Amino acid sequence: MAECCLTRVFAAKLYRLGPIRFVDVPPEISKVLGLNAACVPVQGTVEGVPLRTTLVPRGKGKHRLAIHGDIRKKLRIDAGAVVEISIELDKESREPVLPPSLVVALKYAPRASKAFRAMTTALRRQIVRYLVAPKNVETVERRVTKFVALLEGGRHHTQTKKYSKRARKRQRE
Repeated sequence: MAECCLTRVFAAKLYRLGPIRFVDVPPEISKVLGLNAACVPVQGTVEGVPLRTTLVPRGKGKHRLAIHGDIRKKLRIDAGAVVEISIELDKESREPVLPPSLVVALKYAPRASKAFRAMTTALRRQIVRYLVAPKNVETVERRVTKFVALLEGGRHHTQTKKYSKRARKRQRE
């Protein structure tokens, strides 16, 4: 097994940067896992709680690791706490599974498809999460249609409340 694939364990103090809580990854671990990459996908644990995230650069080849809110809540910790972290490179795909309606819509909308592929994997995951969140299939399809139209450069009919109210009023007439 290559050295870069081994699990690395370290203890670090949690600090707050805006609304996000981070720990600094020790420089020697950044060097081994980072392999000169800006963002490094990792998996592991925080105090035994599973973690899957991305190391982000903090300058001079060093990285920081965000501790997700659900993990902090589960462990009942916040800034100032010292936690034990175990991480290793995550080689699994981070691509989201696209809903069938989005696959079809992007197939027939080349500009939207190109724009969607140009987005970061993390942004694509967030968008897919938003699109498939509703339980109602019609709502999912409506969101997909609006999203693809927005990417295609079409006018998004909910740009302003004023426009939306006028559009709804015209539809009723």
